[in-house]
Amino acid sequence: MQAGGIATFRNFGTFGNGMGTPIPLPDQTLLLASAPGRKFRSWDEEEKGICSKTEAQITLSFDHRSSDGGGAGRLLKRVIELLEDPRKL
Repeated sequence: MQAGGIATFRNFGTFGNGMGTPIPLPDQTLLLASAPGRKFRSWDEEEKGICSKTEAQITLSFDHRSSDGGGAGRLLKRVIELLEDPRKL
């Protein structure tokens, strides 16, 4: 476990778990976690055909004393946008 940080990232995939609920340590403000990516087939409206996609669960836990749900939701949405299109970095 890491201590003394403001934000931490955890990867549940190293344990083979499909998902998890991260809980920040007392000195942390937020904890972002991801499960392993899973491939699946899906209909692509643009391509008009079936394509392969990768999807992963992402979870954000945070200390409500330092942020409200709106700010945390916007942060999580932005992280997802950047992961979906890394060219925006």
